[in-house]
Amino acid sequence: MSESQERHYNILKLNRVFAISSIIFTAVWLLVFVDDYQRPWKKYQKEFRKLEIEKVRAELSDVSIELESNAEYNALKEELSSSEQKLQNRQNELDDIMNQLIIMEAELYKNNQIYQFAKADLDVLKYDYEKSQVGYKKNTDIEQKYFTLKDSVDKYFFIREQSEISIDQVNDARQKITNEINQINSSLKSLMREQSMMQRKLSKVDPEAMTLANKIGNIVRDLPVLDFIDPYYEVKQVVVNDLEEDLVYMGMPKVDRCMTCHVGIDKKGFEDSPQPYTTHPKLDFMVGASSSHPISEFGCTSCHLGRGRGTGFYSSAHSPNDEETAHRWEEEYDWEPKHYWENPMLPTRYSEAGCYKCHSGNMPLKEAETLSLGLSVFEKSGCYSCHNVARWDDAPKSGPSLYKLASKTYKDWTYKWIMEPRSFRHNTWMPHFFKKGNNSSPKDIVRTEQEVLAMTEYLFTNSESYDINSMNITGDYDRGRILVSSLGCNGCHQIQSTPDPDYDPTIQAIRTEQGPNLIGLGSKVNEDWLVGWLKNPYSYHEGTKMPNLRISDQEAIDIATYLLADKNAEFDDLPTPQVNDKILNEISADFLSQLLRKSQVDEKLSDMSTIEKLNYSGEKLIGHYGCYSCHNISGFEGKKPIGIALNVEGSKLISKLDFGFWHDEIPHTKWDWFYTKINRPETFDLIPNDDGSVSVKELRPLDKSRMPHYGLTEKEIDGLVTLIMGLVKDEIPETKLPEKTPDYLAVANGERFLHTNNCLGCHKIDGEGGAIWPSTAVWLEEIAGSQNSEDMSIVQSFSPPLLNTQGRKAQPEWLLNWFQNISMIRPHLQVRMPSYDFTHEEWNSVISYFQSKDGLALTYENPHNFSTTSDSYIAGQKIQEEGACINCHFYGEKKPLQDAITWAPNLVLTKERLRPEWLIEWFNNPQAVMPGTKMPAPYIPVDEPISDVKEYWGDEVASFIGDTTGMLYGLIDWMWGMEGKEDVSSIVKEHLNNEGYGFISDDEDDEWGDDEW
Repeated sequence: MSESQERHYNILKLNRVFAISSIIFTAVWLLVFVDDYQRPWKKYQKEFRKLEIEKVRAELSDVSIELESNAEYNALKEELSSSEQKLQNRQNELDDIMNQLIIMEAELYKNNQIYQFAKADLDVLKYDYEKSQVGYKKNTDIEQKYFTLKDSVDKYFFIREQSEISIDQVNDARQKITNEINQINSSLKSLMREQSMMQRKLSKVDPEAMTLANKIGNIVRDLPVLDFIDPYYEVKQVVVNDLEEDLVYMGMPKVDRCMTCHVGIDKKGFEDSPQPYTTHPKLDFMVGASSSHPISEFGCTSCHLGRGRGTGFYSSAHSPNDEETAHRWEEEYDWEPKHYWENPMLPTRYSEAGCYKCHSGNMPLKEAETLSLGLSVFEKSGCYSCHNVARWDDAPKSGPSLYKLASKTYKDWTYKWIMEPRSFRHNTWMPHFFKKGNNSSPKDIVRTEQEVLAMTEYLFTNSESYDINSMNITGDYDRGRILVSSLGCNGCHQIQSTPDPDYDPTIQAIRTEQGPNLIGLGSKVNEDWLVGWLKNPYSYHEGTKMPNLRISDQEAIDIATYLLADKNAEFDDLPTPQVNDKILNEISADFLSQLLRKSQVDEKLSDMSTIEKLNYSGEKLIGHYGCYSCHNISGFEGKKPIGIALNVEGSKLISKLDFGFWHDEIPHTKWDWFYTKINRPETFDLIPNDDGSVSVKELRPLDKSRMPHYGLTEKEIDGLVTLIMGLVKDEIPETKLPEKTPDYLAVANGERFLHTNNCLGCHKIDGEGGAIWPSTAVWLEEIAGSQNSEDMSIVQSFSPPLLNTQGRKAQPEWLLNWFQNISMIRPHLQVRMPSYDFTHEEWNSVISYFQSKDGLALTYENPHNFSTTSDSYIAGQKIQEEGACINCHFYGEKKPLQDAITWAPNLVLTKERLRPEWLIEWFNNPQAVMPGTKMPAPYIPVDEPISDVKEYWGDEVASFIGDTTGMLYGLIDWMWGMEGKEDVSSIVKEHLNNEGYGFISDDEDDEWGDDEW
């Protein structure tokens, strides 16, 4: 039979094969379906549901317990029970009322129908009646019919009205019975609102709390096949339409599915839950619906990077924070780096890098401490001097000018300093170029010594002249020490001879490192230069950040005497090598051979003297190492920095970073490469050996890595890496950027100005800054004892003033003039506001910052008008008299009555200095305006009987009874009318020299100790 078939195959065999393959296909299909249904993320949502149920149950229990212990709730329950009992007792009465209502409503319906029909007939007859009244003959029959029917309609209207009144009375009786219960129920509902919300929430998430119908629906909604309708467990996502990501050269809207697993990220109450259920640590700032970065608008990967479309641990491109976490992930999640995803998720320690792309104009960022530290370290270290970053395009060079170096220091010191800066100053920001891993062999050091000699020679040969005036005055060491601690030097400088083992690099700590640590100056600078520098730093270097403190000759020589007494003997004893002509020739030849043939190099060298070789090599080496990037050096004006631009370094492909021989030693991530490059920049010139040692590559001296070593802490390096990872090429739409309003720009520019110029090293604003306060306390302890130095109110009063409300406070024209011509404001302060060489534009930007920050429009301000004969002025005069303002304030040249410790500004300055509106705010509540101030609110007779006010305060004050603001404006009128001496500095100086501050010292306090009683 099979032979008779006209086929090339056996149909029976084919059927068997088809059947078997169908079974296999069905099994595979089912396995795929089951595998797809059992997605890994579902277990997280199921676990989170349990956590949410536990949380809601716990909250419901807490609310219920709190409710049960609420006396008002219990009283209402008892009242409700009593009312319900009364209602039950009157139930028959209520039933009778309800039955009566049914009968009465039926009767009302009947009467209303009769009334409506009768009224309809009356309306018809009314036309005939009115018609019969017109003409020569009246129809009396129609008239009689009309009035008869009208009487009938009125009767039925009255009957209907009586029925409605009866119904209303019965309803009132019913309402009376039920109103009491309704009121109690309403009060109970108000108290139980939170409990009811919790119960409703529980009924949505907890199957046990659901109704039977909802339980069935809860089961059905997550069944296979049906789970596409409205499942509880589902892929959750946010589409950020105005942000695009490149998917195979195609721009697509950013899609984030991170919340599929991180289900608690935008919910309060899960802060202590394990990952991935944890609430975002800054919910009110990020992610939260009412935050400035809601998850619905920004997603997650726009800040954190990673693969937002992934729903698995690996596919999301997670990055561990450390090696321990990486090992744990490998064991628990079978994790490995996602090698082919360009932007893997940032580790936690670098997560703030995402802030920079939108907030590159802000500094510091209060909600991004690590990034802010990175910005500070980048600026303080002068990284921008070698590596261009757009925000520092116009920044001055970070290091001191070397144009006039020879007038400041000595060749020996300069050589030793360049060779190894931290051997002189342990916390210097000057990096080490030498004695690193790639140039620390004996042979390298011999060459390095000659290189440094050459650079030193060039710097001194090309140093410009600087006129220094010697002073024939004897300095006093102790006076100098007191001046350094009191004038404000410690706002920018430290005097710390040994490293602090507990040092924690923060923005606040860096504020005290604006200038160098003032140790070992006796080994570094000559006295005449230091005195001239202290008196006028701008005469030596126009672009210096060191301000002019307007100190006298005697003060300058005292401070110099104190600072120069400290010498670094160990540093001084370090040897300075002699010139080695052979090595010097090699160095010179290395540079000459870049342009000439060997024979020409030899000829050139033979014609050069040793000094010429030193200067030639020194110039080339300064260019090679990029010293001119940080310092002003003659001959290098206009030279480009030697480092690569870092503007988009965070977006650089990892394939562009050369791991060299360290491919297996350094984790293959951009941030680990950056960390290594900053921490040990010479690493990539080294080769790791199997025994843990390293070898140096065979490289010519000029081909070795020139990146210096800064000796930064791990925290500082993390900050720098965070910043570099934030330097990306992402194009951010305007909708996602902060709105660039004039006020926003003024505040951003102002905050950066304050940070860059270290204004917060001395001042505080909004609780930030005031790095000088501990030094003020130390000074107070020395001159007034620990009792005063431990009193923070005294420390605050002797520290530079808080800058809160400065925009509302100061008149802008006065403030601009004062910035440019500093004069005494707070008579008791020793700390001195410096004079800065800023332009009008720079000072105006500061004033704009203050005013924009306080929401003050930059408009013309009308002058405050007053009359010395007005009731307001006379009332103000009486108020100041009763308030004894003279106790603390100068009245022109008239000194305050109390000791100098309590002195406050000269009130003659007020009319030019302060704004009347701010003064009203200040008088009403000084503590709210300036926390910690000792200024009391002026007493005014607000609640006193008018007869007493007239008797003791006068008719003028009495005329303002009930008008508190009017009385305060009277005080302002009086101040505006004050005349007298504005500059009281000479009076203050004489008083302090003769009488001191009037502190109650520890010794004086001891005189009243227990032994005397």
